[in-house]
Amino acid sequence: MTKPLSWGGRFALLLLLPAGLLPLLATVRRSAPRPFSDVPVHRFQDWSTRHAIYSQTGTSAALEAARTDPRAIFRWREVEQREAQQRQAFAFREFRGRRIPRRFPLRAAPMQRDWSINLGTAGTAPAMYPAKFSFNVKSTPDCANDFVVFPVNAVGTATQPNIVAFNNLYSGSAALNGSNGFCNRAVTGNDTGIAATVLWSYNVHAIAAGGAVPTSPVLSLDGAKVAFVESATGNPAHFHVLAWNTGDGRVADLQSVLSPKAIVAPFSATAPAAASGTATDLSFGATTDTLSSPYIDYANDFAYVGNDAGILYRIKNVFCATAACVASAPPTLDATWGVSGAVNVCSGKLTGPVLDFYNLNVYVGCSDGKLYSISQAGTIKSLVVGDGAPGKTFGGIVDPPIVDGVNSFIYAVSGSANNGANGVLVQAKADFSTSVAVPIGSGNQCNIHAPALSDGYFTNPAAANSLIYVGGVTGTVGPCTAAGATGGKSVLYGATFGAGGVLNSGAPANSLTSGKPVGSEYAPMGEFFNSTAGVDTLFVSLLRNNSNGVVNLYTFDITAGWNVPPTNSATEGLGASGLVVDNDTNTTTFPQSSSIYFNALNENATCTSPQAGVNTNGCAVKVTQAALK
Repeated sequence: MTKPLSWGGRFALLLLLPAGLLPLLATVRRSAPRPFSDVPVHRFQDWSTRHAIYSQTGTSAALEAARTDPRAIFRWREVEQREAQQRQAFAFREFRGRRIPRRFPLRAAPMQRDWSINLGTAGTAPAMYPAKFSFNVKSTPDCANDFVVFPVNAVGTATQPNIVAFNNLYSGSAALNGSNGFCNRAVTGNDTGIAATVLWSYNVHAIAAGGAVPTSPVLSLDGAKVAFVESATGNPAHFHVLAWNTGDGRVADLQSVLSPKAIVAPFSATAPAAASGTATDLSFGATTDTLSSPYIDYANDFAYVGNDAGILYRIKNVFCATAACVASAPPTLDATWGVSGAVNVCSGKLTGPVLDFYNLNVYVGCSDGKLYSISQAGTIKSLVVGDGAPGKTFGGIVDPPIVDGVNSFIYAVSGSANNGANGVLVQAKADFSTSVAVPIGSGNQCNIHAPALSDGYFTNPAAANSLIYVGGVTGTVGPCTAAGATGGKSVLYGATFGAGGVLNSGAPANSLTSGKPVGSEYAPMGEFFNSTAGVDTLFVSLLRNNSNGVVNLYTFDITAGWNVPPTNSATEGLGASGLVVDNDTNTTTFPQSSSIYFNALNENATCTSPQAGVNTNGCAVKVTQAALK
């Protein structure tokens, strides 16, 4: 197991330094180590890059430990590229009308889709994410080799995939966005020429009757392999690693995914070779997995993943990318961890786990409302976040925690706390020695999903422009309990930080109430700083289970502070899944190359209008980043 780097090997050098400097070295906060010439250029954007976060400054030990995670290198190199490109300061102004409710305007500038493609009878599950390769904020967009993978929460069949990918991503109509997409092609009978094309489409199932992919996929560092979980009611979950092959499951209609290639037993007995169109299979536990996306420790080629019985697993040889993977070994449970690769954490459903690369603890939420820390030795600590007791329908933790290992903070949310009085956002020290609980709206009304931190947090968590955004509801009638329920309002909150980056207690300093008549659950928040435009954007989607055709996706320019209206809006089915953001590029040179990707929930088979019900159809969508056309 890779350990945080020690200063012991540098002792001789330290002896040469003036004695007066030695006390400073123990406490100095340094900028992220540079340069990163030894780090691969390839980058990805997936669910984990929103939950394992890395600031630019921290203690030397924390920064050195973080170097073992490519997510940290990606973040720091992004900042390095940004600084090289744009040597100017951005003015931020603090919101002055604190605690005065503001409202979304009923209308904002409309966003337009670049393209949308039907995923079949279901799409990416609510609060789950696609995965994008490559994500490189300054590289030239690549029509052939950049791709996005969508998990499909539908049982795979001969006409229904459970995992798909698209390339030619930067396509779209000039009629919608002012200029033709960078990847546009000639229109043919088999290709619209202005939409993404199918890279591959698979129905991968070890479960005899077929299984869905209900959680988020993850990518190998070179993008050649995809790891994901297959799950079906009444069966144990299965962990697959797919070495995809271009063109598998692609038919004459280049925008159709509905003729997937089937991959079934016998599965590969060794690590699948790149571009082989084969997959491995590993059954874990005895129950389903509906919330826990796999998390990859790339330094050790481990995957951590949980199931609905509260058991956390560690899998080794995931991508067979280290010297420890002997003779192309396939993924197996790591018997050196826990009991035969498993740790019994809680009695409920686990979220996706997140590894802290400084203390090497794994953090995971549970439907019992508690946040858990599991050490490499198997020691378990817990912290109460929400009401997981019977009667508190929304008191569990349903999204993975956010882990800031550099600053030693963990963030988690729940829809019910204090016996249902309010929802809650919790910031805890990594050892759970202290915590701050911020009340969020009314309790036991809706689930609360993952918050987002402003760009200012990554420079200095204690700065005035450092905020954490989270969605909640007000009112006493639960808008999320059933279709057609009324009452309550959806509210966007912005909580602030004090000295040392500690979350300020009490109700959030800032709030913005939706002007729509019916409250709704918020999808996980998204944030992206586009240095080409000098804009820090917050992406917010409302999951309106009972309101067809209502605006439900908003963007906010949070560069200048809190007090700004939405800059753009759209109606995307009944709301968006978790979303991923791609490049920070010059959209004049490369039109439609700075975008967001998500599944529009409950769209019909032509991706043109939302449907009543729960996730009845799926629609992969790309929208150009708001105000960055």
